[in-house]
Amino acid sequence: MKKTTMILILILTFVLILSGCTRLPASEETGVKPSEYTGKLSTEEMQKENESLKNELDSAKTELEKLEKDYLNLAKNNEAIISQLQEAESLLDIVESDDIPDFKSEETDKNSITSYLNDSISSLDDSYRKIEIIQSTDSKILFLTTGYGEKFSQIFVWNIGEDKPSLLEGASFEKSGSWKWLLQDKFIVIDSGSGDKKVIDAQNSMVAGEFKAKGEIYLLPGTATVLIQNPDTNVYSLYDFSSSTGQELNLDSKNKYTSLHVDGDNAITFEGTYEEQGIEYRVSATISIEEMKDAYSIKNIDETEETENMDTIESEDTLDTQMQNDKSEGKTA
Repeated sequence: MKKTTMILILILTFVLILSGCTRLPASEETGVKPSEYTGKLSTEEMQKENESLKNELDSAKTELEKLEKDYLNLAKNNEAIISQLQEAESLLDIVESDDIPDFKSEETDKNSITSYLNDSISSLDDSYRKIEIIQSTDSKILFLTTGYGEKFSQIFVWNIGEDKPSLLEGASFEKSGSWKWLLQDKFIVIDSGSGDKKVIDAQNSMVAGEFKAKGEIYLLPGTATVLIQNPDTNVYSLYDFSSSTGQELNLDSKNKYTSLHVDGDNAITFEGTYEEQGIEYRVSATISIEEMKDAYSIKNIDETEETENMDTIESEDTLDTQMQNDKSEGKTA
């Protein structure tokens, strides 16, 4: 009986010991000590954290873009201020300088250049110095300065798109000189005041011809030929400024004429008076303009241009033919 009781007691003790034991969970690497472990973030918490960081980054980028924009605006404003100062200095130079002014405009469109020149004109409050716009086209502006430099008056050409004008070489004259349109918007005639005259080709911005003449000159319609009077002999002649050639008119009493009168575009009348042995004589001669052009082989401008183009083409054809002949003969150019 005792033996049985002892066996039961041992069994109960063993059962109680087994029921008091617990099982440890599998361990996980956390990278922190047990005392520092505060728990693991959930997926939702991690998404919120990432979203917060993204918002902070976007905000920093926006602030950086704003700073960059402010810097560019500041730089642009500085450039505008510098440009305005330079134009102000240029206008001051125009007012004070005795030499030819240094014209300069940062804006190079037609309206800006015209505005700059008009401001320059407005800044001159005396009658000695003047600036005058002669011609304004879509490609350039011709203007005249008066009272500057060694030459009293000078014509400039300002090409649209450029920040400063250029002197039109040879287009200057003294204080006693003047200018006027010989043919509106095409040819300008400059009178030096001492008998020297120049024809300015306004379209090509160049001096087209130079000659001596006294009194008025007359441009034969549709041509590059002017009727002039020689200041030394009083003889009337025709001068073609496109080819720089001249020929005297074959008139009776040719050196006795002192004036001419143009009847529209039809005829020219030459008149004059002279005295011989105490008697005063009056002379007069009339000639048709078309007859004059035929008699002196005067070509219209378009005919001259066609001839020049044909000469160029013939020259090119001759050169091509010569080169072909040279090749056939074994020559090289």
